[in-house]
Amino acid sequence: MAELCELSARDMLAGYRAGTLCPVEVMQAVLDRSRSVESVLNPFCCIDAENALASASVSRDIWKKGLPARPLEGVPVSIKDTAMVRGWRYARGSRVAENSPPATMDSPSVERLRQAGAVLFASTTTCEGGWKAVTDSPLTGITRNPHNTDFTPGGSSGGAGASIAVGCGPLALGSDGGGSIRVPSSFSGIFGLKPTFARVPMYPVGAHYTDMSHFGPMTRNVADAGLMLSVMQGRHPLDPFSLDALPADSFPITALPLSGLRIGVSEDFGFMAVDEEIRAIFRTVVDRLAKAGADIVPLDPMEDWRPTYRTLWQVGAYEAQRHYTPEQRALVDQEFRAWGDYGKSIAMGDYADAVLKRITYRQICARVHDTVDFVLSPTVSVLPLKAGATVPDEKYADWLEWAGFSLLHNMTGQPASSVPAGYSTTGLPVGVQVAGKMRDDIGVLRLSMSIEALMSQDIKSASHVYKNMS
Repeated sequence: MAELCELSARDMLAGYRAGTLCPVEVMQAVLDRSRSVESVLNPFCCIDAENALASASVSRDIWKKGLPARPLEGVPVSIKDTAMVRGWRYARGSRVAENSPPATMDSPSVERLRQAGAVLFASTTTCEGGWKAVTDSPLTGITRNPHNTDFTPGGSSGGAGASIAVGCGPLALGSDGGGSIRVPSSFSGIFGLKPTFARVPMYPVGAHYTDMSHFGPMTRNVADAGLMLSVMQGRHPLDPFSLDALPADSFPITALPLSGLRIGVSEDFGFMAVDEEIRAIFRTVVDRLAKAGADIVPLDPMEDWRPTYRTLWQVGAYEAQRHYTPEQRALVDQEFRAWGDYGKSIAMGDYADAVLKRITYRQICARVHDTVDFVLSPTVSVLPLKAGATVPDEKYADWLEWAGFSLLHNMTGQPASSVPAGYSTTGLPVGVQVAGKMRDDIGVLRLSMSIEALMSQDIKSASHVYKNMS
């Protein structure tokens, strides 16, 4: 039987409702697990045990007295250090903000989780400013993968990925400006959703992230991600782009029937160098989908979108740093500082070309989705890197080369997920990416749930991961 801290959010809620589980006991179990892995994995910026137990006590009394319970009443949730939590330090992984006063307000997504009865217990680690797809920073050090601590859990939501994989509660809020939910979900062996742009209100967001950044759920199963999305989504005055809420009858998420479903597939889009073990696992997923009745449509090669993203991101890195004093610049991650310096040298015409190229990619993807319902690819082209490294080896110029699958959907704004698909011969997780039409978040979740069911026998439990790590 799973430990209390390893239960899904739905199982926790069912237990609270039946009176067989207590939110305080569950929260204590999550805190105990979190403390037991903290020194090994380094997934947390802080653990707020006192306030978490106080909130869990309120939820306990609500359930005990039979009062109306909120959608996440008593469910533990961690928050990535790119969102503001009232009373917690908000540093975005940067030493520049190390001594800043605590946040005085919640980000909209955090506010909605809190209002839904979630128990906020920890802030999770990120690289500085969420700039790369691994998690280490001068502020918090190196975060490690619970499947093998020699490796990274990915990034920039690496603390969230590692903690969820090992059973530190069922729900984590991540953010994704270039794969930062999907890459650590793949590397950590969990589920993650980058929703449609503006589906979940985004605040605060630095100018350097423009409209490529998204908040979204990271969980151990698709149903919990749907539950989390249902309470975070919808318009908010702090995000002028935010979308109307999805209809209530869109939830809970159910698996999508596969018979006749048109799924476009590509192992590499004609330009990604993909590890052979990842190709093999991806082909297994495609084969099972085909046997379940899906119509598999091989996609034509596409133009390499990584140079366009690189221009946008490096100019963004410059924007993030250009107002820093010399003393502040000295505190910045050296690699991130170098990206900003390079971004400063990019010509205005080249940046304008990249901005316009994004429109082209949106048009191309819209045409693709006229012929298929979803697009399936690997989430990442390589297995998890060594902890502390940004590239696997000298063949890679930067992290964009190996994380390239995820970048397209930050530029287009489409919903995309990473679904656990299996493990390498060395026991490292591999995910597949599901991308959907603009605003079809529910469809992406439903197909992800179908894939989850097909691959369920190939996936390890949080208990297994924790015992292996120990």
